[in-house]
Amino acid sequence: MSEMGDSLNLSTSMCEVEASMLNHNVSFSSTMVTSTGDISAAKLSVTLSEAEILKLRMRQSVNDSNCLDASGPMETSLEAETSQEFEEEGESGRVIDIDDTLELTSANIQVVPESQALVEDVLLEYFRGRLVELGRRCWTSSPEAQHYTKGCYWSPDGTCILVPVHLDGMHVMELPTDLYSASTVQPSRPLTKLQSAVHVPEGGTVYDCVWFPLMNSQQPDSCFWLATRQHEPIHMWDAFDGALRCSYSGYDAVDEVMAAISLAFSHDGQKIYAGYKRCIKIFDTSRPGRLCDDYPVKFAISCIAQSTDHPHTLTCGNWHGYIQHFDVRCSPKEGPLFTLGGHKGGITQLRYGGNGSRECHLFSGARKCGKILQWDMRNYKKPLVEFQRHVETNQRIQFDIMCDCRWLTSGDTRGFLNVWDLYEDGEASVLPLHSDCCNGVGFNPVMPVLATSSGQYHFTDQNAHMDNVTFNDSAAEGAPPEANSQQLEVVYENSVVLSWCGPTATQQTLK
Repeated sequence: MSEMGDSLNLSTSMCEVEASMLNHNVSFSSTMVTSTGDISAAKLSVTLSEAEILKLRMRQSVNDSNCLDASGPMETSLEAETSQEFEEEGESGRVIDIDDTLELTSANIQVVPESQALVEDVLLEYFRGRLVELGRRCWTSSPEAQHYTKGCYWSPDGTCILVPVHLDGMHVMELPTDLYSASTVQPSRPLTKLQSAVHVPEGGTVYDCVWFPLMNSQQPDSCFWLATRQHEPIHMWDAFDGALRCSYSGYDAVDEVMAAISLAFSHDGQKIYAGYKRCIKIFDTSRPGRLCDDYPVKFAISCIAQSTDHPHTLTCGNWHGYIQHFDVRCSPKEGPLFTLGGHKGGITQLRYGGNGSRECHLFSGARKCGKILQWDMRNYKKPLVEFQRHVETNQRIQFDIMCDCRWLTSGDTRGFLNVWDLYEDGEASVLPLHSDCCNGVGFNPVMPVLATSSGQYHFTDQNAHMDNVTFNDSAAEGAPPEANSQQLEVVYENSVVLSWCGPTATQQTLK
Protein backbone atom coordinates (compact mmCIF):
# COMPACT_ATOMS: atom_id res chain seq x y z
CA MET A 1 0.00 0.00 0.00
CA SER A 2 1.50 3.33 -0.98
CA GLU A 3 1.82 6.05 1.64
CA MET A 4 -0.51 8.96 1.86
CA GLY A 5 0.76 12.12 0.16
CA ASP A 6 0.45 15.65 1.42
CA SER A 7 -2.96 15.85 3.13
CA LEU A 8 -3.52 19.37 1.84
CA ASN A 9 -3.10 18.42 -1.79
CA LEU A 10 -6.20 16.66 -3.09
CA SER A 11 -5.43 15.45 -6.61
CA THR A 12 -8.01 14.92 -9.27
CA SER A 13 -7.45 11.18 -8.97
CA MET A 14 -9.68 11.28 -5.90
CA CYS A 15 -12.63 11.73 -8.22
CA GLU A 16 -11.78 8.51 -10.02
CA VAL A 17 -11.92 6.24 -6.99
CA GLU A 18 -13.35 2.83 -7.87
CA ALA A 19 -16.48 1.44 -6.25
CA SER A 20 -15.94 1.07 -2.52
CA MET A 21 -14.88 -2.35 -1.28
CA LEU A 22 -14.93 -3.29 2.38
CA ASN A 23 -11.65 -4.52 3.84
CA HIS A 24 -12.03 -6.45 7.05
CA ASN A 25 -8.28 -6.73 7.68
CA VAL A 26 -7.37 -3.04 7.52
CA SER A 27 -5.03 -1.72 10.17
CA PHE A 28 -3.10 1.49 10.46
CA SER A 29 0.17 2.29 12.14
CA SER A 30 0.47 4.81 14.94
CA THR A 31 3.46 6.26 13.09
CA MET A 32 2.14 8.63 10.44
CA VAL A 33 4.95 9.34 7.96
CA THR A 34 4.75 11.09 4.61
CA SER A 35 7.13 10.74 1.69
CA THR A 36 8.97 13.87 2.88
CA GLY A 37 9.49 12.51 6.38
CA ASP A 38 6.78 14.56 8.06
CA ILE A 39 4.48 12.90 10.56
CA SER A 40 0.97 13.56 9.32
CA ALA A 41 -0.64 10.58 7.58
CA ALA A 42 -1.59 6.97 8.14
CA LYS A 43 -0.17 3.86 6.52
CA LEU A 44 -2.46 0.93 5.79
CA SER A 45 -1.64 -2.76 5.73
CA VAL A 46 -3.98 -5.06 3.81
CA THR A 47 -3.93 -8.84 4.34
CA LEU A 48 -6.65 -10.11 2.04
CA SER A 49 -6.26 -13.21 -0.08
CA GLU A 50 -7.23 -13.15 -3.75
CA ALA A 51 -10.29 -15.28 -2.98
CA GLU A 52 -11.42 -12.85 -0.26
CA ILE A 53 -10.94 -9.87 -2.55
CA LEU A 54 -12.97 -11.55 -5.31
CA LYS A 55 -15.73 -12.42 -2.82
CA LEU A 56 -15.91 -8.86 -1.52
CA ARG A 57 -15.99 -7.44 -5.04
CA MET A 58 -18.91 -9.69 -5.95
CA ARG A 59 -20.73 -8.84 -2.72
CA GLN A 60 -20.20 -5.11 -3.27
CA SER A 61 -21.57 -5.28 -6.82
CA VAL A 62 -24.66 -7.16 -5.66
CA ASN A 63 -25.39 -4.87 -2.75
CA ASP A 64 -24.99 -1.73 -4.84
CA SER A 65 -28.41 -2.43 -6.32
CA ASN A 66 -29.81 -2.55 -2.79
CA CYS A 67 -27.48 0.04 -1.31
CA LEU A 68 -28.51 2.22 1.57
CA ASP A 69 -27.35 5.76 2.09
CA ALA A 70 -26.93 7.93 5.10
CA SER A 71 -26.94 12.97 6.43
CA GLY A 72 -26.82 18.59 14.84
CA PRO A 73 -29.46 20.89 15.51
CA MET A 74 -28.78 24.60 15.55
CA GLU A 75 -28.52 26.40 18.85
CA THR A 76 -31.17 28.81 20.08
CA SER A 77 -28.85 31.78 19.57
CA LEU A 78 -28.53 31.07 15.86
CA GLU A 79 -32.27 30.59 15.54
CA ALA A 80 -32.86 33.98 17.15
CA GLU A 81 -30.40 35.69 14.81
CA THR A 82 -31.95 34.23 11.68
CA SER A 83 -35.49 34.95 12.80
CA GLN A 84 -34.63 38.63 13.31
CA GLU A 85 -33.43 38.83 9.72
CA PHE A 86 -36.69 37.54 8.27
CA GLU A 87 -38.15 39.76 5.58
CA GLU A 88 -41.40 39.49 3.72
CA GLU A 89 -40.20 38.88 0.18
CA GLY A 90 -42.28 37.95 -2.83
CA GLU A 91 -41.35 34.57 -4.22
CA SER A 92 -40.19 34.22 -7.80
CA GLY A 93 -43.04 33.67 -10.17
CA ARG A 94 -40.84 32.34 -12.93
CA VAL A 95 -40.81 28.56 -13.19
CA ILE A 96 -38.23 26.67 -15.22
CA ASP A 97 -38.73 23.02 -16.08
CA ILE A 98 -36.19 21.04 -14.11
CA ASP A 99 -35.32 19.04 -17.24
CA ASP A 100 -33.92 22.24 -18.78
CA THR A 101 -31.02 22.05 -16.34
CA LEU A 102 -30.01 18.52 -17.35
CA GLU A 103 -26.55 18.41 -18.85
CA LEU A 104 -26.08 15.77 -21.57
CA THR A 105 -22.86 14.09 -22.58
CA SER A 106 -21.18 15.03 -25.84
CA ALA A 107 -22.66 11.95 -27.54
CA ASN A 108 -26.08 12.32 -25.86
CA ILE A 109 -25.68 8.82 -24.47
CA GLN A 110 -27.08 7.79 -21.13
CA VAL A 111 -24.41 5.94 -19.21
CA VAL A 112 -25.70 3.10 -17.05
CA PRO A 113 -23.68 2.70 -13.84
CA GLU A 114 -21.89 -0.58 -13.50
CA SER A 115 -23.81 -1.40 -10.33
CA GLN A 116 -27.12 -1.19 -12.22
CA ALA A 117 -25.92 -3.51 -14.96
CA LEU A 118 -25.71 -6.43 -12.54
CA VAL A 119 -28.89 -8.30 -11.63
CA GLU A 120 -29.12 -10.57 -8.61
CA ASP A 121 -31.66 -13.37 -8.50
CA VAL A 122 -32.08 -13.35 -4.72
CA LEU A 123 -32.01 -9.99 -2.95
CA LEU A 124 -31.72 -9.46 0.77
CA GLU A 125 -35.02 -8.95 2.55
CA TYR A 126 -35.08 -6.13 5.06
CA PHE A 127 -37.32 -5.77 8.11
CA ARG A 128 -38.91 -9.20 7.62
CA GLY A 129 -38.13 -10.25 11.20
CA ARG A 130 -36.97 -8.87 14.49
CA LEU A 131 -34.03 -6.52 14.62
CA VAL A 132 -30.90 -8.06 16.12
CA GLU A 133 -28.84 -5.66 18.19
CA LEU A 134 -25.18 -5.91 17.18
CA GLY A 135 -23.41 -3.30 19.29
CA ARG A 136 -23.86 -0.25 21.44
CA ARG A 137 -21.91 2.75 22.69
CA CYS A 138 -23.14 5.02 25.50
CA TRP A 139 -22.07 8.41 26.80
CA THR A 140 -22.71 9.42 30.39
CA SER A 141 -24.38 12.73 31.04
CA SER A 142 -25.39 15.00 33.89
CA PRO A 143 -27.48 18.14 34.32
CA GLU A 144 -24.27 20.19 34.39
CA ALA A 145 -22.67 18.63 31.26
CA GLN A 146 -25.14 16.94 28.96
CA HIS A 147 -23.41 14.78 26.36
CA TYR A 148 -26.01 13.77 23.81
CA THR A 149 -25.57 12.50 20.28
CA LYS A 150 -26.52 14.66 17.31
CA GLY A 151 -27.15 12.12 14.58
CA CYS A 152 -25.08 9.38 12.95
CA TYR A 153 -23.43 9.29 9.51
CA TRP A 154 -22.16 6.15 7.77
CA SER A 155 -19.04 6.49 5.65
CA PRO A 156 -19.73 5.91 1.92
CA ASP A 157 -17.83 2.59 1.96
CA GLY A 158 -19.69 1.39 5.06
CA THR A 159 -16.60 0.68 7.19
CA CYS A 160 -17.24 3.22 9.95
CA ILE A 161 -19.77 5.63 11.38
CA LEU A 162 -19.35 9.26 12.43
CA VAL A 163 -21.21 10.49 15.53
CA PRO A 164 -21.11 14.13 16.72
CA VAL A 165 -21.65 14.41 20.49
CA HIS A 166 -22.62 17.64 22.22
CA LEU A 167 -19.67 18.98 24.26
CA ASP A 168 -17.57 15.94 23.31
CA GLY A 169 -16.56 16.54 19.70
CA MET A 170 -16.89 13.85 17.03
CA HIS A 171 -16.34 10.09 17.26
CA VAL A 172 -15.57 7.60 14.48
CA MET A 173 -16.45 3.97 15.28
CA GLU A 174 -15.68 0.99 13.09
CA LEU A 175 -18.13 -1.67 11.97
CA PRO A 176 -17.58 -5.01 13.79
CA THR A 177 -15.22 -7.04 11.63
CA ASP A 178 -17.27 -10.26 11.75
CA LEU A 179 -20.05 -8.56 9.76
CA TYR A 180 -18.01 -7.85 6.64
CA SER A 181 -18.48 -11.33 5.20
CA ALA A 182 -21.78 -12.19 6.90
CA SER A 183 -25.02 -12.67 4.97
CA THR A 184 -26.96 -13.58 8.12
CA VAL A 185 -26.42 -13.26 11.87
CA GLN A 186 -27.41 -15.39 14.80
CA PRO A 187 -30.13 -13.89 17.03
CA SER A 188 -27.97 -14.86 20.01
CA ARG A 189 -24.89 -13.04 18.70
CA PRO A 190 -23.04 -11.38 21.63
CA LEU A 191 -23.13 -7.60 21.71
CA THR A 192 -20.08 -5.68 20.52
CA LYS A 193 -18.93 -2.83 22.72
CA LEU A 194 -18.29 -0.09 20.20
CA GLN A 195 -15.15 1.96 20.75
CA SER A 196 -13.97 5.22 19.20
CA ALA A 197 -11.27 4.52 16.65
CA VAL A 198 -10.90 8.29 16.20
CA HIS A 199 -12.00 11.03 18.57
CA VAL A 200 -11.82 14.68 17.52
CA PRO A 201 -12.43 16.81 20.65
CA GLU A 202 -13.96 19.64 18.66
CA GLY A 203 -15.16 22.38 21.00
CA GLY A 204 -18.40 24.28 20.67
CA THR A 205 -21.52 23.23 18.82
CA VAL A 206 -21.08 21.14 15.67
CA TYR A 207 -23.64 22.44 13.17
CA ASP A 208 -23.16 19.93 10.38
CA CYS A 209 -20.76 17.29 9.07
CA VAL A 210 -20.48 15.32 5.83
CA TRP A 211 -18.26 12.53 4.48
CA PHE A 212 -16.28 12.82 1.26
CA PRO A 213 -18.60 11.00 -1.21
CA LEU A 214 -15.81 8.91 -2.79
CA MET A 215 -14.36 7.81 0.54
CA ASN A 216 -12.68 4.40 0.31
CA SER A 217 -10.69 2.84 3.16
CA GLN A 218 -8.16 1.49 0.64
CA GLN A 219 -7.52 5.02 -0.65
CA PRO A 220 -6.18 6.96 2.37
CA ASP A 221 -6.29 10.28 0.52
CA SER A 222 -10.06 9.96 0.28
CA CYS A 223 -10.71 9.17 3.94
CA PHE A 224 -11.90 12.43 5.47
CA TRP A 225 -14.98 14.39 6.45
CA LEU A 226 -15.93 18.03 6.77
CA ALA A 227 -17.42 19.65 9.85
CA THR A 228 -18.60 23.13 10.68
CA ARG A 229 -19.05 24.49 14.19
CA GLN A 230 -19.87 27.69 15.98
CA HIS A 231 -17.51 30.65 15.30
CA GLU A 232 -15.10 28.53 13.22
CA PRO A 233 -14.35 27.88 9.52
CA ILE A 234 -15.06 24.57 7.84
CA HIS A 235 -12.51 21.95 8.90
CA MET A 236 -11.40 18.83 7.05
CA TRP A 237 -10.59 15.94 9.40
CA ASP A 238 -8.55 12.82 8.64
CA ALA A 239 -10.54 9.63 9.26
CA PHE A 240 -7.48 7.57 10.31
CA ASP A 241 -5.82 9.71 12.97
CA GLY A 242 -8.22 12.63 13.46
CA ALA A 243 -5.67 15.18 12.22
CA LEU A 244 -6.80 18.52 10.84
CA ARG A 245 -5.96 18.49 7.15
CA CYS A 246 -7.09 21.94 6.08
CA SER A 247 -9.80 24.59 6.43
CA TYR A 248 -12.22 26.47 4.19
CA SER A 249 -13.02 29.94 5.48
CA GLY A 250 -16.03 32.09 4.75
CA TYR A 251 -15.83 35.79 5.56
CA ASP A 252 -18.50 38.42 5.97
CA ALA A 253 -18.58 42.06 4.83
CA VAL A 254 -16.30 43.19 7.67
CA ASP A 255 -13.78 40.39 6.99
CA GLU A 256 -14.70 38.26 9.98
CA VAL A 257 -14.91 34.50 9.85
CA MET A 258 -18.46 33.16 9.54
CA ALA A 259 -19.58 29.70 10.58
CA ALA A 260 -21.33 27.66 7.91
CA ILE A 261 -24.77 26.36 8.90
CA SER A 262 -24.94 23.44 6.45
CA LEU A 263 -22.55 21.46 4.25
CA ALA A 264 -22.78 19.30 1.15
CA PHE A 265 -20.36 17.82 -1.39
CA SER A 266 -21.00 17.64 -5.09
CA HIS A 267 -21.43 14.03 -6.19
CA ASP A 268 -17.99 13.98 -7.82
CA GLY A 269 -16.41 15.43 -4.68
CA GLN A 270 -14.82 18.37 -6.48
CA LYS A 271 -17.02 21.08 -4.97
CA ILE A 272 -18.10 21.95 -1.44
CA TYR A 273 -21.41 23.76 -0.97
CA ALA A 274 -21.66 25.65 2.31
CA GLY A 275 -24.88 27.31 3.43
CA TYR A 276 -24.59 30.59 5.35
CA LYS A 277 -27.05 33.16 6.64
CA ARG A 278 -27.29 35.14 3.41
CA CYS A 279 -25.35 33.19 0.81
CA ILE A 280 -24.15 29.86 -0.51
CA LYS A 281 -20.37 29.64 -0.79
CA ILE A 282 -18.91 27.19 -3.31
CA PHE A 283 -15.36 26.00 -2.53
CA ASP A 284 -13.02 23.96 -4.69
CA THR A 285 -12.15 20.85 -2.66
CA SER A 286 -8.54 20.85 -3.88
CA ARG A 287 -8.02 24.52 -2.95
CA PRO A 288 -8.42 25.21 0.79
CA GLY A 289 -8.50 28.73 2.15
CA ARG A 290 -10.88 31.61 1.61
CA LEU A 291 -11.14 31.64 -2.17
CA CYS A 292 -14.67 30.65 -3.19
CA ASP A 293 -17.69 31.67 -5.27
CA ASP A 294 -20.57 33.45 -3.56
CA TYR A 295 -24.20 32.90 -4.48
CA PRO A 296 -26.37 35.38 -2.50
CA VAL A 297 -29.72 34.18 -1.15
CA LYS A 298 -32.41 35.81 1.00
CA PHE A 299 -32.62 33.33 3.87
CA ALA A 300 -30.24 31.26 5.97
CA ILE A 301 -29.54 27.87 4.33
CA SER A 302 -30.23 25.13 6.87
CA CYS A 303 -29.69 22.09 4.60
CA ILE A 304 -28.64 21.28 1.02
CA ALA A 305 -29.41 18.40 -1.36
CA GLN A 306 -28.43 17.74 -4.96
CA SER A 307 -29.76 15.40 -7.61
CA THR A 308 -27.25 13.31 -9.55
CA ASP A 309 -29.06 14.14 -12.81
CA HIS A 310 -28.71 17.91 -12.38
CA PRO A 311 -25.19 18.78 -11.20
CA HIS A 312 -25.66 22.54 -11.57
CA THR A 313 -28.72 22.85 -9.35
CA LEU A 314 -29.08 22.91 -5.58
CA THR A 315 -32.16 22.25 -3.49
CA CYS A 316 -31.92 24.21 -0.24
CA GLY A 317 -34.05 24.42 2.89
CA ASN A 318 -34.21 27.38 5.25
CA TRP A 319 -35.35 28.06 8.80
CA HIS A 320 -38.60 29.67 7.59
CA GLY A 321 -40.04 26.42 6.24
CA TYR A 322 -39.33 26.96 2.53
CA ILE A 323 -37.59 24.63 0.07
CA GLN A 324 -35.97 26.53 -2.80
CA HIS A 325 -34.36 25.19 -5.96
CA PHE A 326 -31.44 27.18 -7.42
CA ASP A 327 -29.50 26.94 -10.65
CA VAL A 328 -26.03 28.21 -9.75
CA ARG A 329 -25.33 29.07 -13.39
CA CYS A 330 -28.06 31.73 -13.31
CA SER A 331 -27.63 35.20 -11.89
CA PRO A 332 -28.54 35.41 -8.17
CA LYS A 333 -30.84 38.31 -9.05
CA GLU A 334 -33.16 35.87 -10.83
CA GLY A 335 -33.84 34.10 -7.54
CA PRO A 336 -34.84 30.45 -7.12
CA LEU A 337 -36.32 28.44 -9.97
CA PHE A 338 -39.23 27.55 -7.69
CA THR A 339 -40.18 27.48 -4.02
CA LEU A 340 -41.97 24.71 -2.11
CA GLY A 341 -43.96 24.99 1.10
CA GLY A 342 -45.76 22.47 3.24
CA HIS A 343 -43.82 22.42 6.50
CA LYS A 344 -44.74 24.56 9.48
CA GLY A 345 -41.19 24.61 10.88
CA GLY A 346 -37.67 25.19 9.63
CA ILE A 347 -36.34 22.58 7.20
CA THR A 348 -33.81 20.30 8.89
CA GLN A 349 -33.09 17.69 6.19
CA LEU A 350 -33.49 17.15 2.45
CA ARG A 351 -32.76 13.91 0.61
CA TYR A 352 -33.25 12.78 -2.97
CA GLY A 353 -34.50 9.25 -3.59
CA GLY A 354 -32.61 6.32 -5.01
CA ASN A 355 -31.84 5.11 -8.50
CA GLY A 356 -34.24 4.75 -11.39
CA SER A 357 -37.53 6.56 -11.74
CA ARG A 358 -37.48 7.81 -8.14
CA GLU A 359 -34.23 9.72 -8.54
CA CYS A 360 -36.30 12.87 -8.93
CA HIS A 361 -38.21 12.25 -5.68
CA LEU A 362 -37.29 14.61 -2.87
CA PHE A 363 -37.92 13.88 0.81
CA SER A 364 -38.03 16.70 3.35
CA GLY A 365 -38.32 16.98 7.12
CA ALA A 366 -38.62 19.94 9.46
CA ARG A 367 -38.38 20.78 13.15
CA LYS A 368 -41.53 20.77 15.25
CA CYS A 369 -43.30 19.30 12.23
CA GLY A 370 -44.76 15.83 12.48
CA LYS A 371 -44.44 14.81 8.85
CA ILE A 372 -41.95 13.85 6.16
CA LEU A 373 -43.01 15.03 2.71
CA GLN A 374 -42.26 13.19 -0.53
CA TRP A 375 -42.11 15.42 -3.63
CA ASP A 376 -41.89 14.59 -7.31
CA MET A 377 -39.65 17.36 -8.64
CA ARG A 378 -41.10 16.93 -12.14
CA ASN A 379 -44.50 18.03 -10.82
CA TYR A 380 -43.95 19.86 -7.55
CA LYS A 381 -47.32 21.56 -7.10
CA LYS A 382 -48.03 19.47 -4.01
CA PRO A 383 -46.34 16.60 -2.17
CA LEU A 384 -47.05 13.05 -3.26
CA VAL A 385 -47.18 11.50 0.22
CA GLU A 386 -47.09 12.65 3.83
CA PHE A 387 -45.44 10.33 6.35
CA GLN A 388 -46.39 11.01 9.96
CA ARG A 389 -43.85 11.00 12.80
CA HIS A 390 -43.58 12.64 16.23
CA VAL A 391 -41.24 15.66 16.23
CA GLU A 392 -41.96 17.96 19.13
CA THR A 393 -38.69 19.89 19.47
CA ASN A 394 -36.37 22.05 17.36
CA GLN A 395 -33.84 19.24 17.26
CA ARG A 396 -32.90 17.75 13.91
CA ILE A 397 -34.51 14.30 13.67
CA GLN A 398 -32.85 12.36 10.87
CA PHE A 399 -34.51 10.13 8.32
CA ASP A 400 -32.88 7.85 5.77
CA ILE A 401 -33.89 6.13 2.53
CA MET A 402 -32.53 3.12 0.72
CA CYS A 403 -31.06 3.86 -2.69
CA ASP A 404 -33.76 1.78 -4.39
CA CYS A 405 -36.34 3.88 -2.54
CA ARG A 406 -37.89 0.80 -0.92
CA TRP A 407 -37.53 1.61 2.77
CA LEU A 408 -37.86 4.92 4.60
CA THR A 409 -36.87 5.15 8.26
CA SER A 410 -36.99 7.96 10.78
CA GLY A 411 -36.55 8.46 14.49
CA ASP A 412 -38.82 10.59 16.64
CA THR A 413 -38.75 12.46 19.91
CA ARG A 414 -40.37 9.55 21.79
CA GLY A 415 -37.43 7.24 21.06
CA PHE A 416 -39.26 5.16 18.45
CA LEU A 417 -38.01 4.03 15.06
CA ASN A 418 -40.55 4.48 12.25
CA VAL A 419 -40.22 2.24 9.17
CA TRP A 420 -42.24 2.62 5.96
CA ASP A 421 -42.30 0.21 3.02
CA LEU A 422 -42.67 2.62 0.09
CA TYR A 423 -43.51 -0.18 -2.34
CA GLU A 424 -46.56 -1.27 -0.40
CA ASP A 425 -47.76 2.17 0.77
CA GLY A 426 -48.66 0.76 4.16
CA GLU A 427 -48.71 2.17 7.66
CA ALA A 428 -45.48 2.76 9.48
CA SER A 429 -44.00 0.04 11.66
CA VAL A 430 -43.13 1.62 15.00
CA LEU A 431 -40.28 0.03 16.97
CA PRO A 432 -39.42 1.24 20.52
CA LEU A 433 -35.61 1.22 20.32
CA HIS A 434 -34.60 3.98 22.74
CA SER A 435 -35.83 5.40 26.03
CA ASP A 436 -34.94 8.93 24.91
CA CYS A 437 -35.26 10.89 21.67
CA CYS A 438 -34.09 8.91 18.62
CA ASN A 439 -32.38 11.74 16.73
CA GLY A 440 -30.39 9.82 14.13
CA VAL A 441 -30.88 6.89 11.75
CA GLY A 442 -28.71 5.60 8.95
CA PHE A 443 -28.56 2.55 6.68
CA ASN A 444 -25.15 1.03 6.08
CA PRO A 445 -24.42 1.55 2.35
CA VAL A 446 -23.39 -2.06 1.64
CA MET A 447 -25.07 -4.38 4.15
CA PRO A 448 -28.31 -4.62 6.14
CA VAL A 449 -27.08 -2.82 9.25
CA LEU A 450 -29.07 0.07 10.68
CA ALA A 451 -27.50 2.65 13.01
CA THR A 452 -29.60 4.72 15.39
CA SER A 453 -28.56 7.38 17.87
CA SER A 454 -30.38 8.86 20.84
CA GLY A 455 -30.26 11.84 23.18
CA GLN A 456 -31.45 15.41 23.54
CA TYR A 457 -31.07 18.43 25.77
CA HIS A 458 -33.10 18.25 28.96
CA PHE A 459 -34.19 21.38 30.78
CA THR A 460 -33.66 20.62 34.44
CA ASP A 461 -33.36 22.65 37.60
CA GLN A 462 -29.87 21.89 38.85
CA ASN A 463 -30.76 23.22 42.29
CA ALA A 464 -33.80 20.95 42.65
CA HIS A 465 -32.59 17.95 44.64
CA MET A 466 -35.90 16.19 44.09
CA ASP A 467 -35.05 15.39 40.48
CA ASN A 468 -34.49 11.70 39.79
CA VAL A 469 -31.94 11.65 37.00
CA THR A 470 -31.28 8.47 35.05
CA PHE A 471 -28.02 8.05 33.15
CA ASN A 472 -28.31 5.61 30.24
CA ASP A 473 -31.07 3.64 31.96
CA SER A 474 -29.18 3.51 35.28
CA ALA A 475 -30.63 5.34 38.27
CA ALA A 476 -28.45 8.10 39.65
CA GLU A 477 -26.66 7.21 42.86
CA GLY A 478 -27.66 8.95 46.05
CA ALA A 479 -31.32 9.48 45.15
CA PRO A 480 -33.50 9.09 48.25
CA PRO A 481 -35.76 6.06 47.65
CA GLU A 482 -38.54 7.40 49.83
CA ALA A 483 -39.01 10.41 47.55
CA ASN A 484 -39.35 8.47 44.27
CA SER A 485 -43.08 9.14 44.04
CA GLN A 486 -42.47 12.89 44.06
CA GLN A 487 -39.41 13.00 41.82
CA LEU A 488 -39.30 14.18 38.25
CA GLU A 489 -37.59 11.46 36.24
CA VAL A 490 -35.22 12.71 33.55
CA VAL A 491 -33.86 9.96 31.32
CA TYR A 492 -30.46 10.50 29.71
CA GLU A 493 -29.98 7.73 27.17
CA ASN A 494 -27.19 8.97 24.94
CA SER A 495 -26.16 6.06 22.78
CA VAL A 496 -25.45 4.69 19.33
CA VAL A 497 -26.92 1.28 18.51
CA LEU A 498 -26.15 -0.95 15.52
CA SER A 499 -28.94 -3.35 14.53
CA TRP A 500 -29.13 -6.10 11.92
CA CYS A 501 -32.23 -5.56 9.78
CA GLY A 502 -31.65 -8.36 7.26
CA PRO A 503 -32.37 -12.09 7.39
CA THR A 504 -31.20 -14.04 10.43
CA ALA A 505 -29.77 -17.53 10.56
CA THR A 506 -33.04 -18.80 12.04
CA GLN A 507 -35.01 -17.52 9.06
CA GLN A 508 -32.61 -19.16 6.62
CA THR A 509 -33.00 -22.48 8.45
CA LEU A 510 -36.79 -22.29 8.28
CA LYS A 511 -36.66 -21.66 4.53
